[in-house]
Amino acid sequence: MESFKSVSLEKCTDYDEEKVYEALSASISRLGGISRFIKPGMRVALKPNLLLPQNPASCATTHPAVVAAAGRLVLEAGGEPVVVESPGGLYNKVVLKTLYKLCGIADACEKHGISLNYDTTVTRVTADCLGRTRSFNVLKPLVEADFIINISKMKTHGMMVFTGAVKNMFGSIAGAEKASYHMNMPDYRAFATNLIDICETVAPGLSIMDAIMAMEGNGPSAGTPRKIGALLVSESPYALDKAAHDIINLDTDDSYVLAEALERGINLKYEALGYPVSEFFCGDFVIPFRISSGKIKHNLLNSRFLTRYKSKPVVNNGICVGCGICRDNCPAQVIRMVDGRPHFDYTGCIRCYCCQELCPEHAIGIQDPLLIKLLSRKGTGK
Repeated sequence: MESFKSVSLEKCTDYDEEKVYEALSASISRLGGISRFIKPGMRVALKPNLLLPQNPASCATTHPAVVAAAGRLVLEAGGEPVVVESPGGLYNKVVLKTLYKLCGIADACEKHGISLNYDTTVTRVTADCLGRTRSFNVLKPLVEADFIINISKMKTHGMMVFTGAVKNMFGSIAGAEKASYHMNMPDYRAFATNLIDICETVAPGLSIMDAIMAMEGNGPSAGTPRKIGALLVSESPYALDKAAHDIINLDTDDSYVLAEALERGINLKYEALGYPVSEFFCGDFVIPFRISSGKIKHNLLNSRFLTRYKSKPVVNNGICVGCGICRDNCPAQVIRMVDGRPHFDYTGCIRCYCCQELCPEHAIGIQDPLLIKLLSRKGTGK
């Protein structure tokens, strides 16, 4: 008989620190309590989604109240929590200091005695990833941790459709090295299976999703906040993402990571504990690009010969401040600055949308051509 994974769902209506702590504690208690996972003296890495330095009200990053709540529970169990993250782009101590401060993590963690990582070294890790051996350069503090808690954010994603628990582990790869994966794997399905391999290699022991306020639309950084009012917890990042997909009415076949997970034999079945998914169902959650991942349509949309017909990043010159972050972080190096504004060579663009993700002013959007509009399904359309 096929086993079910447990996903614990708990209501939480806002980011009041004590409400978040109580909700997370209640959710984890249904899985056996924090002491089931954390033993005294264990060094525990808290891996949030801190994509870029951004005010937490934007919903682009894991809220500091959720990170602090997880850290408090670890402390109560006798563990030693430390926040470990690598944002997109440069990865050094100065960048981390700015990231922690602007995302509200520094203040929240200082209040409760939770450590922040500034070690930017990496360690080569080789692991069996569902029957095949892979090696990755992983953040050393994650490798050295006795236990990893993956604290993701519920968001849409311009490239991968959805970013949740599995994709959050891509932050285990140091800064600009992420760009090499984008460049070497422009095919979205290949990139999705690479995300699964990274998740399997780093192997978080517990996954949490901040869905109190999610992001819909033009995610993962420039979308619109959308209240869901939930915290989700599971030992399985795949089951957690599946529950999140069910909440926002996103079919598995329309999501690259979970479609690939099924292809690789990963069990996505789950048992909801606490509250049912229907309690948080959001049928009109705005998904910017549903791939309907049938092979014919997928191959058509990913064909290198049809690059000119693909969605593409476009700049709003009225918002752009000419900072050059998009140029500096373009894996394909197809962006140049002309008169203080970015210009794209679309023939070489691999459509990874790193420029859109990392733009601090949200000045880069994704423009769909007619072919995509005809083949894709928008919003709640099926």
